[in-house]
Amino acid sequence: MAYLGKARKEDLRLLAEELNLNVGDNMKISDLSKLITTHPDYDEEFSKNQLTIIIEDRKLREQQEIENRRLREQQEMVLKQQEFEKENQRLDREFQLEKLRKTKLLVESNTGTSRGFKPKCFICENVGYLARECPKNTRKIPPRNARSNTITAKRTELESTKEVVTARVSIPVSVPINTRNGIDDLQLVDIKCGQMSIKAVIDTGAQISVLREDLIGKDCGEGEGTIQIISAFGEKEIAALQLFNLKIDDGKHGLVPIVCAV
Repeated sequence: MAYLGKARKEDLRLLAEELNLNVGDNMKISDLSKLITTHPDYDEEFSKNQLTIIIEDRKLREQQEIENRRLREQQEMVLKQQEFEKENQRLDREFQLEKLRKTKLLVESNTGTSRGFKPKCFICENVGYLARECPKNTRKIPPRNARSNTITAKRTELESTKEVVTARVSIPVSVPINTRNGIDDLQLVDIKCGQMSIKAVIDTGAQISVLREDLIGKDCGEGEGTIQIISAFGEKEIAALQLFNLKIDDGKHGLVPIVCAV
């Protein structure tokens, strides 16, 4: 009967049920052992074999449960890894789209084709058209002896192999000279770049703004790239292309991001 002491309570309960014994709900191991061994039809060899089968079945079920739990944990780890990689791919796509959006906004701010772009006339300060289309502008049509400046942009490969694409401008700029028996008076406006105050020449026909490098601070602009400027006399010059936050220094206007050649 020593074999009964190696069994669990659940094993002895199953053995008693196999022997058609009346098993109580609150019986302890000692009660179950006594119930089995004191039965008139008790056969030790038969009971021992039955208990061995019951214990082996229980161990097999426990081992199967452990294996199933391990497989579930592996599957959960695989799913979590797949979700992690999927999230990384989504974040990478959003990052690349954001880079493209910023590049597009940079080009559109130079060409004036962004969706939210509303041109504003500096003469009458009305929104919807530029100064060259203003009813108050008396110099709408350039004279015959006007010269044309051509601005072209190119793509520059930097040392770090990073490429920056800038706008291509093919529309000529008409600059009237020697009209009315003399050179036209220049129109100036005070602008600010950071804390630096600058006097700027207004040219409503220009396709890009130009800043002198010695008039601005080193940290005033940002961006990288170059632009080739060809003057009316055929002179060519490669200038840096940067984004500046400029505003008219009149206490009314706010900062506007403008791409300028330096």
